[in-house]
Amino acid sequence: MATQQQFIDFLSEIEPSGSTKAVCSSAHRTLRTKLAEHPTYRTIHKETYLSGSYARETALRPRVSDGTLRRPDVDIIVVTNYTQYDQPSNVITTLRRAVKQLGYAEIESNRRSICVSLGSVEMDVVPVIANPWHPGAWLIADKSEERWLETNPMGHNEWARAVNKRANGNFKPLVKLLKWWRRENLPHLRRPKGFIIEAMVAELMDYRENSYEELFAKLLERITTEYHWLAATGQVPHLADPSVEGNNVFSRVKPEEFKRFYDMAADHAQRVRRAQRETDPEKALLLWQRVFGDRFRKSTPKPGGLLRTAAATGGGLGLTFPAKAVVPPNKPPGFA
Repeated sequence: MATQQQFIDFLSEIEPSGSTKAVCSSAHRTLRTKLAEHPTYRTIHKETYLSGSYARETALRPRVSDGTLRRPDVDIIVVTNYTQYDQPSNVITTLRRAVKQLGYAEIESNRRSICVSLGSVEMDVVPVIANPWHPGAWLIADKSEERWLETNPMGHNEWARAVNKRANGNFKPLVKLLKWWRRENLPHLRRPKGFIIEAMVAELMDYRENSYEELFAKLLERITTEYHWLAATGQVPHLADPSVEGNNVFSRVKPEEFKRFYDMAADHAQRVRRAQRETDPEKALLLWQRVFGDRFRKSTPKPGGLLRTAAATGGGLGLTFPAKAVVPPNKPPGFA
């Protein structure tokens, strides 16, 4: 078996480093402030806030692919004063043009956003509007379908905080463990990932458990038992979006993608239990490294262990995010 301290150390190892956080913080603050001050776009721009895994504190350290460190992704939501009658492709084009005028050179237009690439970070900038039919909800521009679709990124941020509180701070660490496990064992699988993983963990985790080892073991077993029939019959789960009524977070996952994910989870559910039963610490470590990779290491006593435990249990990256949207050029909160 592994110790709680090993998992605490491992969680510290797989989260973004201080330098990565600093780079992301500087990049998103600069872009958000410049966009708010743009000579013409400021008449469209209302406010901005962070979304995605950095905002929900479930981000991992950047991936290394073929010996190259990939840039971290930061998601920025831009609340605009467009209406549902504005053409989504024009909305995306106008945003791209404005950001290009700010001096950013490498900008790609995507289906629902623009991607701004810098040397050490990528930022997905997503324009949204208030949903006129549902107060407090939002619409996102989809240029492929030329229509506005329901979304609620701020709702996802608030949902993650609420789930983590309900789980006594264990939700976010467990999400990171499953995300890292997926990265190590299914590196080329496109989906499920990201928010789908978060929704799955929230649905299946044991909210009474505090041991990270047991939380992860039980999660893989729940995936195996709850989704057995779906995987066997070539189907994918239907899991309700916690913030967008009627939306299924698994809607874009292909059956063959889910089957690969499921089969790996079922196999590793048994492997994890073998690691737990192993009484030899060295042999147990080898089994855990077959699950998480070689960043999972022996436990090394460190000063201030109780503080480290409390920080890890909190599930965050040591960062505080705003509960409400921020209007630059006031100093935008987000990354420390």
